[in-house]
Amino acid sequence: MKINIIEVTILLLFVTLFSCLDKKNDSEEYRKGWTLVWEDDFIDSLDPSIWKKIPRGVDPMNRYMSENSSLYIHQDGNLVLRGLQNLSENSAAHFLTGGITREGFKENETARIEIRVSANPASGAWPFIRLLPENQKEKIAINIMEQYNYDDFIYQSVMTEYTTTKKMADNPPSTMIVGVSPTRYHIYGLEKYPDSLVFYVDGIRTRKYPRILTQINGQFPFNDQDLKIYIGIGLNKDVDSNALPVDMFIDWVRYYKPIPPSEGITNDQ
Repeated sequence: MKINIIEVTILLLFVTLFSCLDKKNDSEEYRKGWTLVWEDDFIDSLDPSIWKKIPRGVDPMNRYMSENSSLYIHQDGNLVLRGLQNLSENSAAHFLTGGITREGFKENETARIEIRVSANPASGAWPFIRLLPENQKEKIAINIMEQYNYDDFIYQSVMTEYTTTKKMADNPPSTMIVGVSPTRYHIYGLEKYPDSLVFYVDGIRTRKYPRILTQINGQFPFNDQDLKIYIGIGLNKDVDSNALPVDMFIDWVRYYKPIPPSEGITNDQ
């Protein structure tokens, strides 16, 4: 992934900023104006009526996905997703990874999602938290958190036909680097409005991706369809098996909506 000078500057800024935060910082102040609709703290088991295991597919995200129970562990109040070398399944897949998905943002809905997670790094591995439409051929994705290899920072980004096929990834900037260590627990958040996406880490606003006036189609498709939550581990084809297993620890997932209009909020914070 290409990193320009502006991104590096932003990275250094957030390295300094987030080094001052305690990993257990969970102040309610930045949630002012929102009401909790549902949450899952994964203390007991994965509710199959709500959460589904990500099926195997051809994309890098799901090429090694499996329903093998060894990839989904409940430990110390966390759901632990794992990436392992395939030693058990009679399959051409050399590796196995765990991932979960459920309903997320609805069409034309203003809402907020937060996920508290940590991950241990490995060469060739990339834990992710994403929002995707049902039809994934549309090249639409919101990446709330992606971490690659042993990087001591994460990416927050959007992908659309506008940023890829039309090559307009810089107007407005579609990718942001945030200097937080993924090995520590952090709360990764996203607010969706009709005209913007606002990203957070540990309650601190990191970036805003706005709808802009443009003659090019597909710049802001995020409010026009339902988007599902995907949390999991991706592995490159050349991942070092000696670096496995790789784990992603999910503490909780929360979903918020704005309080009634008389006490409402705006996105120009």
